[in-house]
Amino acid sequence: MWHCILVLLLVPLWPLASAFPSPNAARSPAGFALAVNPKKDASRNFVRDWAAARHKWGKGVPREIASSFALIDGVGQVDVEPIGSDDIYVADVQVGSPPQTLKLALDTGSSDLYRVNQKGPWAPRYHPNDSTTAHLIQDARWSVEYLDGTSADGIVYHDTVHLGNFKVENAAVQSAEMVTSRFEEEIELSGILGLAKRLPNNVSPPVPSFLSLLRQQLEHQMIGVDLNRNASGLFTFGYLNESRTSEAITWVDTDPDSPHWDIEFNLTTWGEQTTPWYSQKFKATIDTGTTLMFLPDNLASGYWFTVPGMKMDQRLANAFTFPCEVAKDLPNLMLKIPGSDRTLTIPGSYLNYGPVEIDPSYCWGGMQSAEDLSVTVIGDIMLKALYLAFDLERGRVGFAHKDLYDVD
Repeated sequence: MWHCILVLLLVPLWPLASAFPSPNAARSPAGFALAVNPKKDASRNFVRDWAAARHKWGKGVPREIASSFALIDGVGQVDVEPIGSDDIYVADVQVGSPPQTLKLALDTGSSDLYRVNQKGPWAPRYHPNDSTTAHLIQDARWSVEYLDGTSADGIVYHDTVHLGNFKVENAAVQSAEMVTSRFEEEIELSGILGLAKRLPNNVSPPVPSFLSLLRQQLEHQMIGVDLNRNASGLFTFGYLNESRTSEAITWVDTDPDSPHWDIEFNLTTWGEQTTPWYSQKFKATIDTGTTLMFLPDNLASGYWFTVPGMKMDQRLANAFTFPCEVAKDLPNLMLKIPGSDRTLTIPGSYLNYGPVEIDPSYCWGGMQSAEDLSVTVIGDIMLKALYLAFDLERGRVGFAHKDLYDVD
């Protein structure tokens, strides 16, 4: 049995930080900040990001598609690698005594688990035997089952988590013994840190959630998220960094019945400000752990059919592609913030994912159709253009524009 190679902290979870004095950690009187960095020296892979989203939010990847793109491994599971060039953001988090630094992806959708790569090399691993504060919770197990029927499980420890100037003792640390193979060969990721609003506790017998422990120490129940395209970002906990915004934050209530950060939009448009608004209600999950953006099919189709030369890739369930030469001229995408007169504007250039591997003259659309997904997802393609705020106490999401220095 492998001991705690990869860590998944107890769900529902909230932001953790790099620990004891570290260049990644910043402190304020009210909380702490955690720098997140894109994976180094990586090339983007649309097919795997698309497959990762379907695996997480849909019914899995159809076998014929997985076969044609070599996404099937030896035991018939889908092997997707969602971490590419600025596709997902990784932070250093310290666990144990003395602290052990682990690399965790901060994921507000928080539903992915992973297993050991038996061949190595490995990402930094959690070694409970090296921690004087680690204690195995006898007979405690955790498990989760994916929508496509695959499952994962492991054991649970109590240990100390160091968060900037905070120290959370007896936090439940879920250790994966077996998981889906999507992260097996990822050497820059120790695990995922789930930040979903209110996911059920998967530990049996139940133990207190990490959120309940951390919230006792946060003076202000806020999380700020500042992701950036092709650059590092910052998560703040206990306060918001409004110096990064170019306007006041507008708040939207989330669906009280959903365990995720789900909000409802009802007006969408693209192109010039004089274009008509399309009135259609849809609920969207705000997910920092999904690279792509998925809109209702008629809205996604309406956007891409305005782009000259657009083609649908039939190999990949009619994914949208377009001539790379028009990438700088893609229309801006706009969503009206419900209950306000404010509009969220995503620069068209942000919707260019990058070249299609077999035909580099065409590029993949970073926004795709949510057809066959169980939800509509607002992923990093959009989130990098905005400043986000999560109100833990009132269950709200806040949006604000910020200065963008890479719009081309």
